[in-house]
Amino acid sequence: MLPDKSSSVRVLLLVISFLMMGLNSHAATITVGKPNTSCPNAQYNTINAAVKAAAPGDVIKICPALYTEQIIVTKPLTLQGIVSNVNGNEVGRVLLHPALQDLQNLPVEAVITVMNTSNVTIENLAIDASRNSVQGCTPEIADIHFYNASGTANNNTLSGAQLAHPQSCGAIFPGNGFGVLVDSNTPGPFQVAIENNSIHDFTKDGVQAINAGVTVDVEGNNISGVGPSIPFQFGIFIANGAVGVVKQNVISEGDCGTLSVPACIGARSEGVTLRAVGDGTVIDHNIITRAQSGIFVNGANNSQITNNLISDIDAMSGIDIQGSASGYFSNSLIDGNTIFNVGPIDGWATRDGEGCGIDEYSGTGVSGNTISHTTVNDAYCGVAAVAADQVASGSYSNTLYTQLNADLNSFPPAVEP
Repeated sequence: MLPDKSSSVRVLLLVISFLMMGLNSHAATITVGKPNTSCPNAQYNTINAAVKAAAPGDVIKICPALYTEQIIVTKPLTLQGIVSNVNGNEVGRVLLHPALQDLQNLPVEAVITVMNTSNVTIENLAIDASRNSVQGCTPEIADIHFYNASGTANNNTLSGAQLAHPQSCGAIFPGNGFGVLVDSNTPGPFQVAIENNSIHDFTKDGVQAINAGVTVDVEGNNISGVGPSIPFQFGIFIANGAVGVVKQNVISEGDCGTLSVPACIGARSEGVTLRAVGDGTVIDHNIITRAQSGIFVNGANNSQITNNLISDIDAMSGIDIQGSASGYFSNSLIDGNTIFNVGPIDGWATRDGEGCGIDEYSGTGVSGNTISHTTVNDAYCGVAAVAADQVASGSYSNTLYTQLNADLNSFPPAVEP
């Protein structure tokens, strides 16, 4: 059994918080409220004014209202939406809905940009990036952008990071339109916790974390996409050396609808996607439904994909694994996953080599992994595994084929015996 890498990530985040405790012990509280709203003792009318005036470590409490501001944070701060009493009713929605524009020549137009700093917390805010004017595929847009930065995004609603014409931007990576984007152009390390948010109405990824030195803890979020009507949409995407702990999220994308199986694969949606990630990435106890691939791993080492519940997958497989992005998928544990309703069980499965609970792609650097305690019900096959891996155990119900254990150029016929 591999060690739980999520523990080390949490310890690292706790250490950073501990180191900042001395700073926060002297933190001031600043209140922001719009004129003519119920916000006692508001010191500033705009969030930007409060951010500019705040000292590192201060807490900025934001009263309910509509704020049409883009925010750039470059020092340790907390931005926190609070509840106010309006006409005897408690109101607790703080909406940031600006007309996005290019600020400081940054490559991403985000509602909130956190850059070149650490210990920034964003919580209890409704953030909407729909008022953007991007007509092509650039610049990138996001609700929250952590750039060379560490911090936490917790209990927010993130929406509207959509392109006007997404069909023209077909690249799997990096794409455009993110709920939370975490990236860097310096070595880091940077640690970001993305927890308990509602993320929806995005074009590319609910969460994207890229580059070595970036570590993300993505936990307890509800992520809802629109599926293959927007090419290559992923709920959570971690890539290019970034390390992730992805736990207890609920992710829903969308089914093929009227698209043919080949067209749907070409415009697919995936629940969690790993692409050449850093060692020790964890995907655990997530619920993933209505996608073309529940979890797609393309390049990882010493990773854990455990205890996930995946259902209602069409065109591809519950878990697809290959190593071509980095040359390997190795030394990893795939254990305790439960997968239901993978289809269709027809000739497309034979032609495309899909439709299984777990499907490994031969000849891509997959080796030394263990697949165990897999439960599959209602699929073309239970596990299609290359010879270099070990399938230790599994329970396969209503599968046309239980295990396909050899490297195959094509799957056997999808014909009832």
